[in-house]
Parts: sequence; C-alpha cells; structure tokens
Amino acid sequence: MKKRVITGVVGGAFIAYVTYVGGIVYDFVFFGITCIAIYELSKVFFNDGFDYGAIVNYLFAIALFIENATEYQHLFDFFLFLYISLNFLIFVFNKKTDVRKLSEIIFIGIYVVFFMYHMMLMNGSRYVWLVYIIAFGSDTCAYFTGKMVGKHKLYPEVSPNKTVEGALGGIIGCVILSLIYFNYLRINKYIYIIIFSVSASVFSMVGDLAASKIKRENGIKDFGKILPGHGGILDRFDSVLFVAPTVYYFIRHFL
Repeated sequence: MKKRVITGVVGGAFIAYVTYVGGIVYDFVFFGITCIAIYELSKVFFNDGFDYGAIVNYLFAIALFIENATEYQHLFDFFLFLYISLNFLIFVFNKKTDVRKLSEIIFIGIYVVFFMYHMMLMNGSRYVWLVYIIAFGSDTCAYFTGKMVGKHKLYPEVSPNKTVEGALGGIIGCVILSLIYFNYLRINKYIYIIIFSVSASVFSMVGDLAASKIKRENGIKDFGKILPGHGGILDRFDSVLFVAPTVYYFIRHFL
C-alpha cells in the first residue's frame, strides 16, 4: 500500500505538471505512455513486445504523434488508411498471420493507440483535466463506496471486488466532481453535464473492466511492473483510454 500511495502521488504530480506545461513535452510524454502500453499488450498477445504486430502499432503511434505535433494535422484519415492497409497486406502475404492475429494487432491499434491519441488532441485544452477528474475521481469514489457499503457483486467473473454499490458511488461522485469543475469554468448546461458525467463514469468503469477481462483471459495479474504498487501503464491508464474520447467528443459536439 505504501508503494502504491507514493507511486500514485509522484505519478499524479508528474502528469499534472506535464499537462500544465502542455506543448511538445505533453505530446512526447503521452506518446511514450502509448508506446509502453503497446509493449505491455503485445507481450500479452504475442509474448514479444517487439513482434511485427507490435512494430506496426509503434509506427501507427509515431504517425499520429507527428500528425498532432506538426502542421500535418489533416492527415489522420490518411494515416489510418495506411495503418489498416498495412495490416491487411501483412495478413495476405505473411503465412503466419491468421485472422486472430490480425484482429489482435488492430485491437491494440484501436484500444491503445487511437484511444490514447485523444489525449494528444486535447493538449492545451482546459477540458483535458476532466479526463483525470472523471477517470481517477470515479475510480476513487467507487472504491471507497464499495468498501463502506458494497454488498452486491457487479461482475464477479471479471472483477470479483467490484460491487453495484461501488459503481453507483463512482457515478454519483463523477457527477458531483464534473458539476464542480464546469461551474468553475462558468458553464451551466446542467442537463448536458449530468448526462455526460454519467456516461463518462460508465465508460471509465468499462475501461477498467475491459483491462481486467484481458488479464483474466490471459492468466496475468498485471500488465507490467513499471509502476510500483500499480503494475504497468495499462493498469493505471485503463480508464483514461475510454474517458479521453468521451470527453473529447462531448466537448467538440455539445459545448
């Protein structure tokens, strides 16, 4: 527990500082986080963090990093087309690549690279703080609510410790924290904010459960050991992966 708390405080302070600074430093840090996450999931799926399936996704991450950090910001659809095309070329011409492996490669590309890319898209935006508020706030509220009053299991086959009461506590906590932050920003579209907050909290839990299901299906406890007390990057950012796109599209289309 002591390691977990220390890592959480130090890691949280580092991410907060990087987010505050923004710019190329922010992009580079989240590019690094993306690459580590690709490595961790490739180790799970392919038993090799530098398998050709992993390399394809490193290239995809590099392309999106360049696209976001330079003047080539209109090339996302082109890079996505190249990524998908390259995967199908490998599938057709590499006899060792079957449909399952193709699916796993693209799964990593969507789950890790594309979802995390939304953090880069919000570089410098005041709304990027919502991702942390929702992902970590919802998780914290769910944890303590579950500890205090949790009785009914939410999804024991995947995550035996999560409860229905904890999930509701996480949603309520997320709504309250979001309302406080939007009030600080002087935005009072309360109906939109409440619907968004509930949805974002649910997506945060889905991200957590998705990571838990991957680990359970592959018989592992953690994705890595880079974060003492927490495990790997994916163990800490599993909720962020789902919350970041939720925040980005809500802000883009409803505010």
